[in-house]
Amino acid sequence: MSNIVIKRAVSNITEKTSIFTPIVEAVVNSIQAIQAGTEKNGLIQITLKRNRQLDLEGTQSSRGIEEIRIEDNGVGFNNENQESFDTLYSELKIADGGKGFGRLTYLKYFNHVWVESTYKANDSS
Repeated sequence: MSNIVIKRAVSNITEKTSIFTPIVEAVVNSIQAIQAGTEKNGLIQITLKRNRQLDLEGTQSSRGIEEIRIEDNGVGFNNENQESFDTLYSELKIADGGKGFGRLTYLKYFNHVWVESTYKANDSS
């Protein structure tokens, strides 16, 4: 078993990334999950939650985006996808242009990341 210092791996992500990189990564993962599934009506829902606060004049002003939620009805984290997610530099999606470290870009740009998945195994959830 190898050990990885996640903090250093995140800091080594190149300057060619931006705050949008993990969002694009999540949407691409959603598209791939839908393509890999059997759902005829693929759906990706992106929700932005803004932090609203009263300013000194008593009017509401936006203080930025507090939460980004990306949901899809794709295949989810089956055993193969979960193992790939848990493996730094996984080769599962290399043929599709995957680099195997996209989830680390989440950690570079966001304070909190929550990944939740439900999938069917043998026709049950």
